[in-house]
Amino acid sequence: MSTVFPGTEALLRGRVLSRLQDAGRQGLRPEGVEEDAGLDEIRESLEALQSEGKAFEIDGSWYAEGFGPWAVGVIELLEDGDGVVRSPEAHYRDQPGHYVRKRNLKGALTGDTVLVRSTGRRSKEGDWRIPEASVQRILNERHETLVGTLERDETGELMLLPYDPKMSIDLPVVEADDVPEGHYVVVRIERSERGREPVGRVAEVLGDADEPGVDVLVVLRHYGIPDEFPPAVLEQAERFPKDPTPADWKGREDLRDRIVITIDGESARDFDDAVSIEMLPNGLFGLGVHIADVAHYVEEGTPLDLEAYRRGTSVYYPDRAIPMLPEALSNGLCSLRPNVPRLTTSVFLDMDREGKVHDRRFAETVIRSSRRMTYNEVRRILEEPQERDLAEYGPILTCLRDMHVLMTILHHSRLKRGSIDFDLPEGNVELGTDGTVVGVIPSERNVAHRLIEEFMIAANEAVALELHTREVPALYRVHDAPSPDRLQELRETLRPLGVALKGELTSLHPGALQQVLARVKGQPEEPFVSSLVLRTMQRAVYDPQCRGHYALASHYYCHFTSPIRRYPDLVVHRGLKALVHERAHERAADTALAARLPTMGEHTSSTERRAEQSERDLLQWKKVRFLADRVGQTFKGRITGVQPFGLFVQLESYLVDGLVPIRKMGDDYYLYEAESHRLVGDRTRKVYQLADPLEVELTGVSLRHRGLDLKIVGVPEPGERGEWPRPRESREPGGRGDRKERRERPGERKPEKKERRKRR
Repeated sequence: MSTVFPGTEALLRGRVLSRLQDAGRQGLRPEGVEEDAGLDEIRESLEALQSEGKAFEIDGSWYAEGFGPWAVGVIELLEDGDGVVRSPEAHYRDQPGHYVRKRNLKGALTGDTVLVRSTGRRSKEGDWRIPEASVQRILNERHETLVGTLERDETGELMLLPYDPKMSIDLPVVEADDVPEGHYVVVRIERSERGREPVGRVAEVLGDADEPGVDVLVVLRHYGIPDEFPPAVLEQAERFPKDPTPADWKGREDLRDRIVITIDGESARDFDDAVSIEMLPNGLFGLGVHIADVAHYVEEGTPLDLEAYRRGTSVYYPDRAIPMLPEALSNGLCSLRPNVPRLTTSVFLDMDREGKVHDRRFAETVIRSSRRMTYNEVRRILEEPQERDLAEYGPILTCLRDMHVLMTILHHSRLKRGSIDFDLPEGNVELGTDGTVVGVIPSERNVAHRLIEEFMIAANEAVALELHTREVPALYRVHDAPSPDRLQELRETLRPLGVALKGELTSLHPGALQQVLARVKGQPEEPFVSSLVLRTMQRAVYDPQCRGHYALASHYYCHFTSPIRRYPDLVVHRGLKALVHERAHERAADTALAARLPTMGEHTSSTERRAEQSERDLLQWKKVRFLADRVGQTFKGRITGVQPFGLFVQLESYLVDGLVPIRKMGDDYYLYEAESHRLVGDRTRKVYQLADPLEVELTGVSLRHRGLDLKIVGVPEPGERGEWPRPRESREPGGRGDRKERRERPGERKPEKKERRKRR
């Protein structure tokens, strides 16, 4: 049996899809699709394309999406039970393609990919009149399971209340009367072949969210992040020795006598990078960046490799890590622990005092870390030196000071070329011994973080340049320039703050954004402006094309420094090791690898987004639950968003956002000015705009939506000061008083959501 490699599944699918597209509206039967593969493999590819919404079957013939007589799309259920269908590319962004009445859904749920057929009628949805359709078949069930709690509707039937507050679904849950109220569960969705409405059945009871660790399980199950390794993967990992032997470092450069250190956070769970430095006779800095040689142990196509690819990345939560590799590797054999030999792949850079690289070299090495140091420890040594440091650290002290000098040079050089340096504080939760949140601690980068950051960037750039110039297939870390539309929006948002974004937006150099950040450096609005600039950026992705990294102003960039926790780094290591062993020509000629890389880039970019979103979700949930006991307290904050319905305010002490609903601002009739991103009082002319400081009171917490309800201290709610202040009567047509963005008055209520439909 041939070995299966990551991304292989996409190769045949691509050929099959191309054949279907060539066939057009005539379609093809499976036996006529592909001559170089077996019929079973072709059918598997067709089914996979169908689940992706790229192909579908009618009466035995297969069609590419967009070519057949019917349409494919992703469905979204509405409050009244009807649905709208959008093309897969336009899902949740553009105009819906079809309107589907509840009776024509055939059991489809939000997120399902469906095949629909037009009914010949048109219905109004929002601002559009769109054709009606009926679901013919569910091509891909988006959700096999859902996570949430159970509640009883007005008929007494148990219904699922999804963890995702944006999920609109009416799913009755059967045989669940013994589940304690408020406990989170995983519900398996059971669908009828006859298209009847689906029901749910409890597959796993996760527990009460107040119990330590349950919130992590909820988030893991919701995002589908695996937290247990298959037996074959664990078995392979356990076959490795606890430590490398002399036979393992045969032919490697022996650096065990060199001073090499790791610098990580106090709670770091894996140590895959170490650094060294020496002053060369010609006055150059000799920087060494040594990365755990994970590729030595994880061979492509093995169970370990396929599982690492499936996960894509490690996931980090406040109280635990979900590793990409089993702990036998991630916390053992590949972790660069002090005073034990470890196999590494090293980058050696000879750099001058302008930060220019005079020579770069790569080698397979063996190191013995001299000391495990923390960011706070290194910061204290460099910024608050003490007399006892020399006795405590010996020659390591000199290395740290030389590293500090080189870091300053590299940082200045990077800023000079236009690299954008974000410095956004984060609110990390502090856990007690029982795992519950006892505080929120703002964390900021210090000199030690910058030191490691600069060295890792330099190593990543050197490896990317080498791979690109030698034409070795790899995955690069690509960050494209922001779109002119997003930049124009940023320019307009910054204008009321007195900050100018200068330059031609169609070809804006990153240095222009760097100047914006420099303009607010040290000012109260700095965190807000930094977050605005960050949100303007496109997402960085993994791609086989080396298109450069916009934010770093770097023409060549990849991720090389964390193969324990990122699969693309493992791909890069394999390419670099091919260079070291002078087999680069073989890898460059590997057309199968080159064909697999686009799919691998898409997959690993997707798993990275999934991990980041789950980490943000859990952190927000923990913060909100922590603040639930502080309702009624007041906090200092700053406006981070202005909308017609209210103000988003970030609490300075906890770095978490809450909403001041405009309906709670009873001292005036406030008008939303979209162009200047502010609310203006009609009578008082009081202005609330982005970055303004506020003192707010926490009035409520929504654990369901993981949000905070706030009110402005000193601003009465409607009814607290008698009659509502009326807007001025004299209005110019189309003027501020005539805008559609006006807020509702007290006593005016938006229409209630339609009652949950009753079940039979």
